[in-house]
Amino acid sequence: MKKKNLFKRAAVLALAGMMTMSLAACGGQDKGNVQSTTPKGTTSAGNSNMSDTTAKNAEIKDTTINIRVMNEFKNLDKVVAKYEEMTKDDPVMSKIHLNFQWVAGGDYKDKLTMSLAAQEDFDLMFCGAWHGLNTFAQQGNFADLSSYFNNDNFSGLKAAFSENFVNAMTSYIRQEDGSYHKGIYGINLASFYEDSRGFMYREDLRKKYNCDPITDRESLFAYMETVTANESDMIGASLWNLFYMDTPVYSGKHDNVYSQDSTNIFGDQTRIFVGLSEDQKTVLNVVVPGDAQEQWDKMPKGYQYDFITEYAVKRTEWNPYLNPNRGGTDTVEKEAVIAYCPLSEFESKVKEAQERIPGSEYGYYVYEDAQRNKEKGAVICDMVTNNWLVVPEWSDKVDEVMYFLDWMFGTQETHDLFQYGIEGEDWEAVGEEGYKQLDISEDQKYVMPNYSFTLNPAYIRYSEFVLGNPELKADFDYIYDESTYQLSPLAGFSFDAANVETEVANISALSNELQLNISLYDADEATEKLATWHADATNVGLETVRQELIAQLQAFLDAKNAQ
Repeated sequence: MKKKNLFKRAAVLALAGMMTMSLAACGGQDKGNVQSTTPKGTTSAGNSNMSDTTAKNAEIKDTTINIRVMNEFKNLDKVVAKYEEMTKDDPVMSKIHLNFQWVAGGDYKDKLTMSLAAQEDFDLMFCGAWHGLNTFAQQGNFADLSSYFNNDNFSGLKAAFSENFVNAMTSYIRQEDGSYHKGIYGINLASFYEDSRGFMYREDLRKKYNCDPITDRESLFAYMETVTANESDMIGASLWNLFYMDTPVYSGKHDNVYSQDSTNIFGDQTRIFVGLSEDQKTVLNVVVPGDAQEQWDKMPKGYQYDFITEYAVKRTEWNPYLNPNRGGTDTVEKEAVIAYCPLSEFESKVKEAQERIPGSEYGYYVYEDAQRNKEKGAVICDMVTNNWLVVPEWSDKVDEVMYFLDWMFGTQETHDLFQYGIEGEDWEAVGEEGYKQLDISEDQKYVMPNYSFTLNPAYIRYSEFVLGNPELKADFDYIYDESTYQLSPLAGFSFDAANVETEVANISALSNELQLNISLYDADEATEKLATWHADATNVGLETVRQELIAQLQAFLDAKNAQ
């Protein structure tokens, strides 16, 4: 971790405390320190009996916090003016003013990198996981916000961020000695923890050809067969992301076999799977496609064979239904009978499709059995999305930023102001849980890229599109329900490639050449391609990377499970 004083604020907080807890060592080594600073007006336990407004008011001066979001906002001035009006009598919030800037998504990573290098004057910024969030945190760029959560003096944050969500946001930053530092270096923006995965399909064509309702894989394929046989201008399936399905990427976690974004260091073409012991405290092995049997023998029962290559073969069943020009220069696809579609994108994709095909009707089919059956605890994941807010470590307005976020996330009303705009002018409520955009001219319409500033699972409103379809609403209710999820034991892990940077880069380059995810090959070719990849990857350091990943995962689990 970069040797910067991440806790310099402690010296100037009159009521602050520093809490340090040494986690129990495994093998005689200290596997983790938990450190946190305490915000103004609280005790180190976050249970001060001081008046919340009196304590804050005594320490907050008029200040402007500088905020950067990704992608364009419009007519934000009127919302900020409304915020000022709503807080004018609050002795604390009336002193906190807002200055926003936006940067286009295509330029954002470069701008963010430059801002962090130059320590520019920003106090709150969006940072995507794909922008290098973990690396930036590892380098010490972001303030540790742990003490503001699960803190009674920040009741808005406590209401909006459940204990599970806070645990999911917690990162374990690897230190130079291999130990881990625990902290919250970003605030996750989410309305749900993981999307349902499935297909949008032409309901009007299902009715036209008298196909059975789509309730399982068999009826899905029967429908696809029937329609393609009668609609010569259509392909069977558009499935840019189906390579996630029919694999243990999701189901395997229930058997202690994990493939997470944080461990998938070579890319989606050659996913890495981690086998854990029954108590989830010991790494049994890390496997990749093409491994020798001795590697699979170390995995949990039921996964002691090359199930990754098996899937690459199984996926070729879809080949007859795919775009015959895939992988070529002609990338324009014909309309598809079914199209891969995460649930959260269904509404927008339907509206786009209906503009192309007037009169078309669409249904949604959840592909995975456990999700379709709405089983509790079916989804084991990190319970975080790729979208985060971060506070630069050098900002001297951390408390002020967190007081503002405590206000914004404090109630449905305050959250909705920045999420949707001014109620009655930009939008109106539909019942208790819905909303609709009002007919307002484009030059007056409020636009906020909510994924980069406001999303939170405590404040959900359904569109009229969803409210008008009971089955669809039930699907959304499922992904909004926290009981749907279990937190992965690997949540918070981030691989540090510093010791194997060259090896990872070389193996990833080999993986990127495969193009297995668009099914260019038949079953034998897919098997051959993966065998060749494994041989080539072995020559450029696969085993070295495997052992480094196992060592880091084990050290992470030791730190996380230490008492």
